[in-house]
This record gives sequence, structure tokens and C-alpha cells, in this order.
Amino acid sequence: MNRIGLNIDSGRINGDLELLKRDIRAIAEAGFDAAEVPIHGVDAVMNGDLCVGRVKQVKKILNGFDLEYSVHAPDDLNLQDIRYPEIHRKVFRATIRFTAEIGAKTLVYHQGKLRGNNGDVTEEEVRQIEIDTLIDLGRLAQSEGVTVCIENTYSSITHLMRLIESVGEKSIKMCYDFAHSYIYMNSTKPGHDFIRSIQVARPYVRHAHVHDNFGKANLESELESAPPYIEAMPMGIGDLHLPVGWGTIPYEDVFRVMDGYEDTYILELQERFFENRYSVLKDALKDLRAVLERVDAERGESTRGGGLSVDPLPRFERQIPYQQRKYK
Repeated sequence: MNRIGLNIDSGRINGDLELLKRDIRAIAEAGFDAAEVPIHGVDAVMNGDLCVGRVKQVKKILNGFDLEYSVHAPDDLNLQDIRYPEIHRKVFRATIRFTAEIGAKTLVYHQGKLRGNNGDVTEEEVRQIEIDTLIDLGRLAQSEGVTVCIENTYSSITHLMRLIESVGEKSIKMCYDFAHSYIYMNSTKPGHDFIRSIQVARPYVRHAHVHDNFGKANLESELESAPPYIEAMPMGIGDLHLPVGWGTIPYEDVFRVMDGYEDTYILELQERFFENRYSVLKDALKDLRAVLERVDAERGESTRGGGLSVDPLPRFERQIPYQQRKYK
């Protein structure tokens, strides 16, 4: 059975290390195997420099629990930024060192995106800049024992695979966020096969984010213009970061095609699900494990039945209806 972790929400922690400690304890007590720590949520870097004293405080808290850790880079870290490119590189280097310092092996980075361009550079040029920079950063990561996993946000998985191939460093792999891909495929690629995209990307994946939604993109193209969560949730719009089973992502089919994946699944929940005495966390973990166990049992039955492989094509009718999940 795969290890299952939970994210530490950066906006919720917002530099509060006592709250970090409470959330880490709740994650451990709920039965998770790992936690993903946002470097920007714990104030461990400033102007591209590690805050050494702060890193020691964070490390002391993390060492108090029997969990594995991964790190999430700042959401705004962007190697395609053309305004302050050097500070992004500096922050990235500091984040790699933070990852190594806390004993984590995996660092998640959102793939870059060109913003605020006045026509001075082309998308092709900034993509090449990102590739060249990732080559250098990948070598630093390799020396620190860290794997940088580039997360798909709202763009083509094919584009991300090509980026990783172009970089060509062993320490640069993919973090597949199934929920982001589900929104992208449903909203911009109607008729394309969401499950097939996972199947194609599978060899590149070394880390995975798991959460649920309804496959409906925000009407606004820019994240800054997206409606607030209290408006998006009633409409089922956007990247809602729901527990598995609350939305419509066919996770049984997802896990079928992830056969052989031995790394950690990080459940990424929106910060409101950490409230109410953490009551949602245990149920969210139980529900995710139940899906994984059903797929594992099905795989075992197929093997015992004569070695036939499980059909990886979608069987959406087997997905648990979201109505069965309770938001306490």
C-alpha cells in the first residue's frame, strides 16, 4: 500500500509555528504517513535567503513526529518570470537547501508561466530559459539528494513531459496533480481522455497530489480574478481541494493506471477542512485508503485469476458518488 500524506496549508499557517505544530500533530494522529511543508507558509526564506534560525525551529517541530516530509515551493515561484528572474532562481536554490535541511527528498514546483509580457519575449524564449535554469537547479538538487517534481497546474501534460525531457536531469521529475489535470481536460480539451493522459505521463511521475473537484474551471483565466471559495464551492467551480469522493474525479480508474507507483500520494485539502477539531482528516484518509484498497484487491483477484492485467480504461460507474461523503 502506498504511503499517504497530507498538505500543510500555507495560507492557514501563515508563519504561525504553533499552528504548524498543532496541524502536524493532527496529521500524525489521524494516521497519515507524511506531510508536505510549504516553505513560504513557515517564513523560512526572505528575499531569496534562508532564515537559518527559522529553519532550525521548523526542523525541531518536524523531528518531533514520526512522519516523512516533502516540501512545496512558493506558489508564485516562476522560472518564466521576466521581471525579477534572478530572485526566482535564488528562492529556488534556497528552497532546495531547505528541503535537504529538514531531511525531505522531494520538492514540488509549479511549472512556470509567462505573465505580464509586453511582447519583449516570446513564450518559446521563456520556456528555454526555464529549461536552462532547471538544468542548473537539477544539478544542485542532485548534489543535495533532492528530487524536484514539477507540478502540472492548468496546462498540457504533454507540454510538461516535453519540459522534463528537455531538461534531461535525473533529479527533475513530475508531480502529477490529478485534480488540476481533470479541470484542464474537462474545460479545455473536451473529448480528450483524462485517464489516458495519466497513463502516458506515468513513467515521469515521482510524486502525486490527490484531491477532488467537479471538473469545472473558473470563468476567469487568471487565478487572481477567481471567485472566493465561498462563492466557488456552491457552484462546484474551480480547484476546490475537496476530499476524495466528494467530487466527480474517477479515482478508482486513476489508481488502476498508476499500477506500480510506489511513492507517496499527498492529499491536498483546502484549509477549511482543518477546522472543527480536524474531524474531516480521519474520514478523508479512510476514504482515500478505501479506494486504494479496492483497486489493490481487484488487481490481486485479476492476478489470481490467471495473470490477466487489469483493464486500465475508464469504468466511471464504479466511482463512489460524492453524495456519500459527509462534511461534518
